[in-house]
Amino acid sequence: MKAVKLEEGSILPDTIERIILEERLKGGFMIGIGGLKKAEIGYFNPVTSTYVTEFIDSGEEGMIEVVSLVGNYLLRSNGTVFTHLHVTLSRRDLGVKGGHLVRGVVRPHIEIFLVEVGEELKKVFRHRDVG
Repeated sequence: MKAVKLEEGSILPDTIERIILEERLKGGFMIGIGGLKKAEIGYFNPVTSTYVTEFIDSGEEGMIEVVSLVGNYLLRSNGTVFTHLHVTLSRRDLGVKGGHLVRGVVRPHIEIFLVEVGEELKKVFRHRDVG
């Protein structure tokens, strides 16, 4: 298990993918909490095989609460990292939105635990081992 703290301005999923490469992780799952300045989240439309996305900006509130971040990761055969992240986000009014995290900008930080499972994920999730 690897605990990481992403600092303000870090970009998700890019920063976490870089850490996975640096730590030579093979595959596993992650959980996290924290905050974002802005986020792009999506809903997968199975009919069109595309994401319908929505942008959320913290605006004057200054932060979007990351109530939960869950996902998985694996190192593909070509050496790139695949991540699949879902988030539940809350604003000042305590209303929540959730979905696939396309991109997020951290504010003030996010705490993530990377739990290594290993090569097994590449075998189980063969459809993710493309790139």
